[in-house]
Amino acid sequence: MKQLNLPEYSFRITGKEGQEKIFDPIRKKFVRLTPEEWVRQNFVRYLIQEGKYPPGIIGIEVMSGYNNLKKRVDILIHNRS
Repeated sequence: MKQLNLPEYSFRITGKEGQEKIFDPIRKKFVRLTPEEWVRQNFVRYLIQEGKYPPGIIGIEVMSGYNNLKKRVDILIHNRS
């Protein structure tokens, strides 16, 4: 996958080339490894390790309301309340 301007992290990747899956620690399952998922997983790892956000307050691909509209967001960090 493409090198990102983030620290390098290790990931659990399985499958053969073209059908790789990466383990998502937030959703607790393997998901298809696409360029979008690669960026998402690197950024989630950055939030957890560098930003010190607990994994329990992070949501991935969740529905969120905004201005009476329902939208899907890639990464959502809830506050503790």
